[in-house]
Amino acid sequence: MIWFVLAGAVALIALYLYALFLQGAIRQLVRALRWIVGGVLVIGAAVLGVRGQMLLASFMAAGGLGVLMRGRLGPIDFGAGLSNPNNVSRVSSVYLDMALEHETGAVSGTVRSGHFAGRGLADLSAEECWALYDELSDDVDSLALFKSWLDANRAGWRDYFASEFGMETGEEDGQSESQRTAGVSGLEEAYEVLGLKPGAGPDAIKAAHRTLMKKVHPDTGGSAFLAAKINQAKDLLLKETASRKS
Repeated sequence: MIWFVLAGAVALIALYLYALFLQGAIRQLVRALRWIVGGVLVIGAAVLGVRGQMLLASFMAAGGLGVLMRGRLGPIDFGAGLSNPNNVSRVSSVYLDMALEHETGAVSGTVRSGHFAGRGLADLSAEECWALYDELSDDVDSLALFKSWLDANRAGWRDYFASEFGMETGEEDGQSESQRTAGVSGLEEAYEVLGLKPGAGPDAIKAAHRTLMKKVHPDTGGSAFLAAKINQAKDLLLKETASRKS
């Protein structure tokens, strides 16, 4: 009977992992594998310990704890190098620091310079948002970044700014945001944009890019500016990893 229960559990786990794979949820898949492998090793170590096979149990326990706590089993990486500790991508401009959470797609930000320096964007009133919008008009990257935050957190802001503050319809469109971005300045920024640790491999870069694009792609109501940044970061890092191999 117990073997039927175990077989059913294995089948359910396999179906869950396969569903994650089909959804392209690479991070969730790797995280699930980390807990499954680590858990199996720890349980196996406990069983061996009860049977008196202490040497083998100690090796299995060490391996299991290594997977669970550090995300590694020897040369095998179970996600320890996929993302930064907070699983967050960061983009900065002259005026703003922005963060995009990979799991939820939430966009947050703070003002780093200017009249509202030190303030969180979420703490600004509608009037202060308009004042900041006007202040950022001399820096296209900061303005495009602020629009990304407004799109994610202040639905209908264009109509509101037009009716309450006189912003002309189409005034903020002009040149496309993807054209206005100054691009990714270097490898350090590229890793921050994708939320990766330096030295991440091509698979991790592609997985991070795929996850983020699902959150910010313009076709799904996201930001053309952030999408362009993410694409540029991916291209730069893939080029850099290819040069390391050559």
